[in-house]
Amino acid sequence: MFIVWGKTIKRQKLGFVADFCAVCRDLRTFKVQRVGSASHVYYISFGQGDLVGYERTCEVCKTPVDAAPDTYTGMAKASRPASELISETFPNYYTVYREMLERERKVRDTPSLLTPAERRARMREPFMVLAPLVQQKLASIQVDWRVVLAIFSFAPIFWVIGAISGWINGPNQDDPSPNWMIAGLVLWAGLVFFEIFMSPRRYLLKSAAPQLAASLAPLKPSEPEIGRIIDELKQHKLKLGKLRAADLLERIRQSRSAG
Repeated sequence: MFIVWGKTIKRQKLGFVADFCAVCRDLRTFKVQRVGSASHVYYISFGQGDLVGYERTCEVCKTPVDAAPDTYTGMAKASRPASELISETFPNYYTVYREMLERERKVRDTPSLLTPAERRARMREPFMVLAPLVQQKLASIQVDWRVVLAIFSFAPIFWVIGAISGWINGPNQDDPSPNWMIAGLVLWAGLVFFEIFMSPRRYLLKSAAPQLAASLAPLKPSEPEIGRIIDELKQHKLKLGKLRAADLLERIRQSRSAG
């Protein structure tokens, strides 16, 4: 008898806190979770598992980062606006983040006064936060709806192949010839491969590009500036480098038009 067993990651919600989000560049509400590694049998896990760490996830941009629960004086049971959670969860927030908040105020109010080094550092920050998350996510094949649709296109493709074969070979041909069958198989396999190949880029455009665009918008970046950061990501073989500067600039333009 074959038994499926192993380890699985389990997350347990601890509560909600106010903290600074490096992607949103502002005070945000975070959900804090305990991350454990638990044993499972047939994908049924037992207990909370061995402690791996803690993470906090921004309620706005949904970016998860490491968390240190001891930082907070308490945690709220329900999500509330961050301004209401400061006194309850992080009363010394403005003291701890004083220098960072000054930097972000400069980015927001007077970006033209940033030195070239400051400007590049502020632009790199959201990329550096998201890069390891994207790397982990894209370590496995992304099966989105387009990949699933391509896989299940097998029957329609062969139905069309059969219809075309019958039309070409005449009404006496009930089944498609082997050559037509091979052509259909190649077409189907090529379609599935193409959709799998493109799925990482679709994930980046859907999940990473909006966050980066929102974070970069106050800096009004140029295409060469973003391009240099993306080139740096590519040099380090980071999958976030599959994005293009034009993708982010288009997102920024769209957000400004919507605003």
